Amino acid sequence: MTRRSALVLTGAAAGTVAAGRPPGSARGHADLVLHSGVVWTGDGTAQAVAVKGKRIVAVGSDRKVLEHAGDGTRRVDLRGAFVGPGFRDQHTHLIQVALGGAGPEAYRPVWKPYDEDEAFEARRRTGQRHVDIHARGETPVDECAHSPVTEKMKNDLLVMQEEVARQGVSTVVEAGLRDLGALDALFQLAEEGRLKVRFLVRVAWGCMEEAARMGLRTGVGNDWVKVLGVKLYSDGWLGPRTSALRRPYSDDPYGFPRSGILFLAQERADRDVARARELGFNVTTHAIGDRGLKVTLNAYEHNGVSPRDRWAIEHVQVAEDDLLERMIRRGVIASIQLSFATSDQRFAEDALGRHRLRYAYRWRDMLRARVPMVGGSDFSIEALDPLWGLQRVVTRTEFDGTPPGGWLPDQRLDVPTALRLVTSRPAFASFEERERGTVKAGNYADLVVIKENPLTMAPERIAGATRLMTITNGKITSEGPVRYPPTA
Repeated sequence: MTRRSALVLTGAAAGTVAAGRPPGSARGHADLVLHSGVVWTGDGTAQAVAVKGKRIVAVGSDRKVLEHAGDGTRRVDLRGAFVGPGFRDQHTHLIQVALGGAGPEAYRPVWKPYDEDEAFEARRRTGQRHVDIHARGETPVDECAHSPVTEKMKNDLLVMQEEVARQGVSTVVEAGLRDLGALDALFQLAEEGRLKVRFLVRVAWGCMEEAARMGLRTGVGNDWVKVLGVKLYSDGWLGPRTSALRRPYSDDPYGFPRSGILFLAQERADRDVARARELGFNVTTHAIGDRGLKVTLNAYEHNGVSPRDRWAIEHVQVAEDDLLERMIRRGVIASIQLSFATSDQRFAEDALGRHRLRYAYRWRDMLRARVPMVGGSDFSIEALDPLWGLQRVVTRTEFDGTPPGGWLPDQRLDVPTALRLVTSRPAFASFEERERGTVKAGNYADLVVIKENPLTMAPERIAGATRLMTITNGKITSEGPVRYPPTA
């Protein structure tokens, strides 16, 4: 089945220009017009959108937008399909997985029923790794490599991006790149015109000094590859009971330190953040537990963080009001993972106790309090597919229906709010909100077309919705029906 015929068969009629080839256009005419659909701009809806080059040139009614079409314009009749801003994922490890030579299946979501024995052992192994790293006086992001660029490396990155584009994703953030050779490879691929996904890279702390010697800092790059900043690592994870808590865990299944592991003592945290600022790197820090979060905020405040910096904290899974108030006051962004609450429901109450659970995974509370927030997957810990994350965060229910009625259901998000977590809010966190993350004239054309409408379909069916097209920087990067319904 060709790309073009796949689109027709799923309910959209294409013009005469073949998919995947930049359409020719007369002066002033759009290259592509998507019409007769539901175009969600980020804060409202329209019927149609027109694209010329890399940019959106018109959004509005069919009549107005079709005025931008000429003889060389490709017209796509959406037949009611949904168009929104291309999905963004603010926390992935896609590049790291690609460097391991993963095949395309590694990036496709597969749901497996929960296995307690398997999960328990995986958490134990992770916790032991944290114990070992801490014993060496290191953090998980202290190591760095700079491998030579090879054709295999470039091909492995291209295999990865094909699957990312198919899932409707335009922009991904690599959260802690540990091999600067991959960044060299991405810049080469961008220069060769071979990229379909935008890569914003946070280098691991251990790579920051060499990155600076290479002339890199936040904002360096192009339309396809850009340095976003650096990632630090404060504490462990909640599952293995290694995230750092202010009060001991309520249980002790593994025999690890009862209040978790703090990789960054306060003095080092203060010093590392100061060095990142000195070198011009935007800062984010992994901090899951409230003690890890407190140390991170102390370091940020010690270095004069303000809302203009847009520094972030990854995960923020256990956060009482005093910590959230500090984040709000300083404009520190909470980078949360849409699928974590439904995955962690299996052990969170045992680990934290019922009282402390009130301050965990409190996404709705945080948004109501005006904590700046963005969303991501933390692939490969969770599935990349943004539709899977969206369903989980709006239902607070796993795909097997557990728990009935949702886990901590008062923390559910509505669909528009959840969509903004993976579109406009990440654009803001990446200093791109003036040109990306919403569908409006003048913005870069980063778009996703979905057969169903996530705003109106049953929330428990969002994960199985069908992507028809992905557009990034005005380029059609995927076309044809793509769906990954979560079935065992």
